[in-house]
Amino acid sequence: MEFVIASNISITLAWWTGIIFTLLSILCIGYMFLLREWSEIVKNRREAVTQKWEETLYEVTLIEEPKSRKKSQKPYKLTKKDKQDVLATYIEKGRFEPVEPLANEDLPHFLFVWNYLHESLRGNSKERLNFLAQNLKIDSTTYKMLNSRSLKNQILAINTFGNLREQNAYDKIKKLIYHRDPIISLWAWRALLRINFEVTLKNHFSMIVERKDWSPTFVAKILMELDKDLFSEPLVRLVAESYQKQISERQMARLISYLTITHISSFSPLVHKILGESDQTEVVIACLRLVKSDESLARVRELMKSERWEIRLQVVQTLGRLGHEEDLELLIQALNDLDWWVRYRAASALMIMPSMTEEKIADLAENLPNEFARDILHQVLAENRLLCLNQTSSSILSK
Repeated sequence: MEFVIASNISITLAWWTGIIFTLLSILCIGYMFLLREWSEIVKNRREAVTQKWEETLYEVTLIEEPKSRKKSQKPYKLTKKDKQDVLATYIEKGRFEPVEPLANEDLPHFLFVWNYLHESLRGNSKERLNFLAQNLKIDSTTYKMLNSRSLKNQILAINTFGNLREQNAYDKIKKLIYHRDPIISLWAWRALLRINFEVTLKNHFSMIVERKDWSPTFVAKILMELDKDLFSEPLVRLVAESYQKQISERQMARLISYLTITHISSFSPLVHKILGESDQTEVVIACLRLVKSDESLARVRELMKSERWEIRLQVVQTLGRLGHEEDLELLIQALNDLDWWVRYRAASALMIMPSMTEEKIADLAENLPNEFARDILHQVLAENRLLCLNQTSSSILSK
């Protein structure tokens, strides 16, 4: 009797389990179709908005400057009358109504095209785009997008205010540089630099030290957009202060790597100082990549004896870049290194030394006592010949 009851319970549980999973499967399939339908609706709306505004946006950027500009060599700045002429031209063509704001559902798609075009242009074209956006009264809705749950819309709003250089949005965006999401905070920092460069440089430039979760590649891209003359010295001071505070090795190495974007004369003394004092692997490697003169040559040669293969690898690359004939012996010795990458980079460095020819390299490859050294030289020679052959073939085909 107990066996029969237990069997009935098992059958009932199995039946209900099957029913539940079947219902869940149906719900998932239905949800998938809903998402697909929603995606199609969004795509169609985006295409409609793009088709409606793309031509207008491009034509706004192509309006001719006054004839007086062509006679003058001085940079021309749009006057209030010029801006009014831009607006009047498009009202006459029936392109848009300046007093009627964009529909909320159309705004993100419009801003995507507007920002894309804004990032692609320079000079007065940007100012014309800004004037068009202001007359479409996008500000109020764009402010709401700053608090959107959608990461895409939030970043779009931040970037829009940055391109507009909207001073009224500065304080609101300033709060976002402390946002826990590194993507939002980094885009906010970029926007602040565009809205008010001087204030941001003074008060918030150190964020690249404080935010360890920011992408070094994106930070470097933002710095490359700035004027070297304006941020070189502040960045060098920031690196020097961070070195004195003994911040983490990884973050210090990142900061030093940003110096590649600044003027060499600004960072050379600091790099020489850090290279001579630091024993942190990543920091030393970052400094070696920045050595451009003979000032630190003695220290570079000394580091050839380092126990870390990563440092020895960077040393042979630096010696090859500096190209001193007296370092040939060090590079030849490095062909005997226990690490393959050090041997490979040493052989590559020998290939670019001013006093070395392919015949001399080939002679070394035959006569060196170490088998590993001979092998790596043969490999680099073969790669160099293959590269030359491919380049020759390409030039013949192009003719």
